[in-house]
Amino acid sequence: MSQSQKNGLQNQHDTELARDITLKVRDLVIEFGSGKKKVKAVKGVTFDVYRGETFGLVGESGSGKTTIGRAVMGIQPVNKGAVYFNERLIYGEAPDLHKINLKLLRHLQTMVKNQSTTTNCLNDYLNEFKRVFYKYTQSKYYDFKTRELRAYPDGQSRLIAEGTNLKDTKLIRSKKDANLTIVTEAIRDNLKHLLKIIRLENKALKFSTAISNFTTVSLTLETEINESQKKVLGLIQQVKDLENEIYIIVDLMNDIRQQVLSGKHKSVIQYFEVMGRHLEQVIANHKSISPLLETALEEQIVALYLVAPIKQKQPFANEIKQRLTRAKHFKETENLENKRYEKVLETGKEDFVSQIKATETFKDPTKEETRELKKKMQMIFQDPGSSLNDRMAIEGIIAEGLDNFPELYKNPETCQTYLDWYNDNHNAEHQLTLDKVQPKDVKHFLILQLLTTIGMLPEHLSRYPHEFSGGQRQRIGIARALVMRPSFIVADEPISALDVSIRAQVMNLLAKFQKEFDLTYIFIAHDLSIVKFVANRIAVIYRGDIVELAEANELFDNPLHPYTKSLLSAIPLPDPKLEKAKIPFKYQPEIEHQDYLIDFPEWVEVGPNHYVYGNQREVKKYRQILASKIRKDQHEKVS
Repeated sequence: MSQSQKNGLQNQHDTELARDITLKVRDLVIEFGSGKKKVKAVKGVTFDVYRGETFGLVGESGSGKTTIGRAVMGIQPVNKGAVYFNERLIYGEAPDLHKINLKLLRHLQTMVKNQSTTTNCLNDYLNEFKRVFYKYTQSKYYDFKTRELRAYPDGQSRLIAEGTNLKDTKLIRSKKDANLTIVTEAIRDNLKHLLKIIRLENKALKFSTAISNFTTVSLTLETEINESQKKVLGLIQQVKDLENEIYIIVDLMNDIRQQVLSGKHKSVIQYFEVMGRHLEQVIANHKSISPLLETALEEQIVALYLVAPIKQKQPFANEIKQRLTRAKHFKETENLENKRYEKVLETGKEDFVSQIKATETFKDPTKEETRELKKKMQMIFQDPGSSLNDRMAIEGIIAEGLDNFPELYKNPETCQTYLDWYNDNHNAEHQLTLDKVQPKDVKHFLILQLLTTIGMLPEHLSRYPHEFSGGQRQRIGIARALVMRPSFIVADEPISALDVSIRAQVMNLLAKFQKEFDLTYIFIAHDLSIVKFVANRIAVIYRGDIVELAEANELFDNPLHPYTKSLLSAIPLPDPKLEKAKIPFKYQPEIEHQDYLIDFPEWVEVGPNHYVYGNQREVKKYRQILASKIRKDQHEKVS
């Protein structure tokens, strides 16, 4: 199945479950610093959180999990990507096909320039290869400029006799000898650009294939946009395959050179024969890349014309018209490509950008909507000590949200609830009526009720944070979040700073409130053993990338990504003997993913609702592991 088909299925899945999704995070990027010191803390993270679930986000310190939680809450600015809450954009910006395609155009133009640079590098290497070949096989001097062979003026022979260990010759050591360093670096640079292009193209396709789910864009325009994006991606995939082959061959050539230096070659003819054959294949592949890049660049202009704002379409339209004019001038009859260009010019007159901006889902939230979000979304912070104001009494800390949103307690329903409680606890002589209910009493009642619910006493309201234990301070933090009656809570390592006995109490409280108030949680932690018991699904994050996502039991039963395995192996065992004998799994990304440069990683579903970040080699291995596990389980059931 192609990547575009997978993206389409994912979009369809998103649409079907849209009514159950509380939070969507799409291509989230968080950066710190600037210039050369810029650091990507979060690298294009995408996930959904379903209503009523606990979504676990697990990783070691510095992995970016807290940064994601803060970005979801609007505390941390979003550099790229978007966060949606209840199908509305709340932070970041919606996908902009025009900007994405402009980036693609710039990358393609850079690739075309790099192609010329690589051609020069290969020509230099080829000339040097010829010089060395003629020198040591025919004892002739090869002139680069005239391309002529002539004898050396000193009359001495430079021939290397067959059977001579090439290590003892100047074949490789000579300062003027050709080396592949420049060529290798040029190919490596091309592959890095290709990775960026493919990721951008996949991002564009993921959005363009789902346009009809959000807007009333005409089917003709949607079809043309998708066709153009897919055509560019297809051409770039062909370029990638050729560049991969070049990279592998050049790597082999470097290996041969290392073998010569280690004394493993004794035939100069065989050396030049093998190296020449490899070089010939490299040059042939390189020549095949140029027309593919030119065609991709032409098609990218078409894509830009289709998705550009009305005022910015004209330059792209002019280029398409010039191309059409040239084609008609040199061909007597119009071909299918010319007819397509004419159709594109007509279809592209539709204002695509305005229709996207008018879509309810992608509109920037108003001030009133942003204010409402603060009631619906709350956060429990990691450190209960530093997140509470030591100069405020507990009642003031919990009441702060109510003071900012008085409608939470100054409403008929809440007042009636207070009135019922008051009259139930007082005799007939002291009964109240609704018109005599004071807002400050209602507010105090809400705080008192919540304080009792979290297992604290009324006299605690007048005390200050430093007078409480860590567990009690964390309960106060929970009360401060719950008093707003939110539907969504980010719990940022709410138990990491607590004793083991207190952890169980806080986790039980969170589970209790989830049932009572129908809450949805993002539960952030670095300990997988704890998250297993509270989360419905778990996402494992490593250095800003989510590397694996699955249901909690599935992740523990069938961990696939090596980083997930390393986290699981770090969980201490209760038996001291077993713990002492245990051999932890060491995650070494430079070894595990050494082929990422030529086999790009993607986010792939390898099993039902089990997603892993890996390249084709890894995904194939992961699927084999799962298939083997299923066969083993079936065999055990039968026996």
